[in-house]
Amino acid sequence: MSQYPPPPSGPYGEYPTPPPGGYPPPGAPGGQQYWQESPKGKGLAITALVLGILALLSFWTILGGILFGLFALIFGIIAMVKSKSGRAGGFGMALTGLILGLLGLAGSVVFLIVGWTVFEETGGKDFIECVSNAGNDQAKLDQCERDWNQRVEDKFSITLTPQPTN
Repeated sequence: MSQYPPPPSGPYGEYPTPPPGGYPPPGAPGGQQYWQESPKGKGLAITALVLGILALLSFWTILGGILFGLFALIFGIIAMVKSKSGRAGGFGMALTGLILGLLGLAGSVVFLIVGWTVFEETGGKDFIECVSNAGNDQAKLDQCERDWNQRVEDKFSITLTPQPTN
């Protein structure tokens, strides 16, 4: 017993009779030949869409969101212009990639501004100055870290390192 169905049978062996050539497909008006436009390339639009998705997913890495976002914008604009002029397809994908790239870019900028503000408010500049002045002295570096941790804990009312219990 075979797991596959038997092949179709027809006058030409195993394959059915091919349709007669030269006739228009069903539904063509007046029995006339029809003309079909060749498919247009959508590579740029697909690239813009993929880059837009990557920008949106990686906006928190700042560099990923900015780079992917900018490239999604560039490829999206080029793909939209080519699509509008009829030289390419995928206008919707290009537009979606452009919008997602903008969102990823905006998210990265907002994340960068918020992060920089928190860094400055917790004394990040003082920490960097302390570390640069400490040089290779490990005791001074440890003191810089303890001072900055204390500032963060005081600012946000949190404990960064658990206190030892006896």
